[in-house]
Amino acid sequence: SGLFKNSGSTGACIGEKIIDKIRRSTKMKRPFYSFEYFPPKTEPGVMNLYSRMDRMVAKFEPLFVDITWGTGGSTAKLTLEISKNVQNYCATDVLMHLTCTNMPKGEVKDALDKAKEAGIRNILALRGDPPQGQDEWK
Repeated sequence: SGLFKNSGSTGACIGEKIIDKIRRSTKMKRPFYSFEYFPPKTEPGVMNLYSRMDRMVAKFEPLFVDITWGTGGSTAKLTLEISKNVQNYCATDVLMHLTCTNMPKGEVKDALDKAKEAGIRNILALRGDPPQGQDEWK
């Protein structure tokens, strides 16, 4: 696809459950870390993010990367796209955030179905913060 020039450079076992990777690293007393990325607001920002991720994953070989999800699904499509691309082209596992605040059950199910279709096995479902100006979650 040309998004990432270091495709496959980490030699990671892609598709493994992150908890299993964490347990194995802990058992071996091997330190590990992850990187967390936020979906950019512009197309040039997305391309810059891909370039940055490609360099960082190739150089530092994190155990996995996190891709955040905007409240109420505001970055849903982009979070799914970035998660899929990173997992497929950066040769590292992705932990996709799914923030469920103010999301109807049908939209949560749709997001989970799309993540499954993309081969994303690691999802962090979060309640999230209450919407601005509210003290309660829905």
